[in-house]
Amino acid sequence: MLEFVVEGATPKKLRFEVKKFLNMGRTARDITQIQKHIEELKKAGIASVLTGIPLYFPKVPDRITTDDTVYVLPNSKTCGEVEYVILIDRDEIYVTVGSDHCDRELEKQSIPLAKLICPNVVAPKVWRYEEVKKNWDEIAIRAWVETEGQRKLYQETKLATMLRPEEVIEKVKTRVVGDLQGTVIFAGTPPIVDGKLSFHSHFEMEMVDERGGRSIRWAYSTQPLTWFKE
Repeated sequence: MLEFVVEGATPKKLRFEVKKFLNMGRTARDITQIQKHIEELKKAGIASVLTGIPLYFPKVPDRITTDDTVYVLPNSKTCGEVEYVILIDRDEIYVTVGSDHCDRELEKQSIPLAKLICPNVVAPKVWRYEEVKKNWDEIAIRAWVETEGQRKLYQETKLATMLRPEEVIEKVKTRVVGDLQGTVIFAGTPPIVDGKLSFHSHFEMEMVDERGGRSIRWAYSTQPLTWFKE
């Protein structure tokens, strides 16, 4: 069960039970952007044998959090990816920003397992999709990381480059048994600004609707387990 604040015309608190949860991949509208991300992974030694556009990665429902700290295995190489996130409730679709945090070393062996071992992080604020739908393509998502004490822009795109929520939902319907009530969808990530994966302990992300004068920002840190020694 996740708790959110719904911002907008009628603010309220939302308790959302996650029943189904999946990450999407290769959801850019332009095939060259998809190829760009594939090349980024290849440079890091992650050569996917997966085919298909888009890709679907189901996750167990407890692998998602709104916490600002997540725990990872000692000496692991993990990093986040900024994505827009869809939450499907009974009579409403909500959107927000999140991070598909992943173990990149394990990803060289199995992308689905690499995604399962780390939790996804989602901001604790959401918007009703209907309220931002008309501005959707102009909304931006961005992420920053800290490397060697320096904060740098890591990812940035307008949502005009990604499949719209309606398209994502229609594609997901073809792969999900039953209805989509309680489904969370991470809708894919844009390429990295400099094309290089960064293994970081701090990740900032935002979703900005400049025309609507609103934004959602969230940040989290990773902490390696310290209570166990080999």
